[in-house]
Amino acid sequence: MTGSNHENCESKSTVARRRWKILAEALQRSSCRDASPDSASTRKFQSFGLLSYDPLGHDFYSISCINSDLAVIVRLLRRDFSPSELTGFNNTGNVCIWPSEEILTYYCLSNLKIFSGKSVLELGGGMTCLAGMLVSASGGPSNMVLTDGNALSVNNVKVSLQRNDLPSKTCSSLFFDDGRESLLSTLLCVLRPGGTALVVAPSRSGTFQRFASMCRPHFMVALVDKYDHLVDQYVQKSAMDPYYNENLHFPLLMILKKLGTN
Repeated sequence: MTGSNHENCESKSTVARRRWKILAEALQRSSCRDASPDSASTRKFQSFGLLSYDPLGHDFYSISCINSDLAVIVRLLRRDFSPSELTGFNNTGNVCIWPSEEILTYYCLSNLKIFSGKSVLELGGGMTCLAGMLVSASGGPSNMVLTDGNALSVNNVKVSLQRNDLPSKTCSSLFFDDGRESLLSTLLCVLRPGGTALVVAPSRSGTFQRFASMCRPHFMVALVDKYDHLVDQYVQKSAMDPYYNENLHFPLLMILKKLGTN
């Protein structure tokens, strides 16, 4: 028991140090950056390459995914951040578009029928809420709400929505990334019986699987670690990157269907 607790504490400490390193590097960036949208992040592994960026000027990009003709205009904040903007919540989502959002975007666009006529909520979508933006652009959902726990992200998404004239709402999310109990409570609150949630995140030393175990008393749980042959090809190519770490970068998918009757 003692050894297990020590390992858990050490794992949490490692993740915390890594997160704060990302934020510290973001604060210390010089004003000289390359032209890549991902240069807003100092992380070594950037992307699986599923997204295309067409620069429009003044920090705006037209972003599309390789499996869809849909595109949305998104503002990617390319400037230095103050400590108050990056601390408090887990605000690494302000720094870049993460691989989890990239894979979630691909999955949603490959399965647009599941959103048809539904009220859709994206929790913790970061600076772009890209998956929710593109699903909204498809015209399928009856209602779309995009959320994040940081005011800077929420304001940035509002600017992007105005550029696209999309019928979506924004608000602050109600949970911390580290707070699995808070996330579970939020899902139980917002979903009606039979409602579905898509949770996308890397394994991160078993934290994803531990959350799945917490959900099983309340949800039917399906875990997906393979998407399709196209994603497999891009993931295999990414695995050749010396900075790629499957445990940290490859997003697993959890499909939750809330138990109970209406």
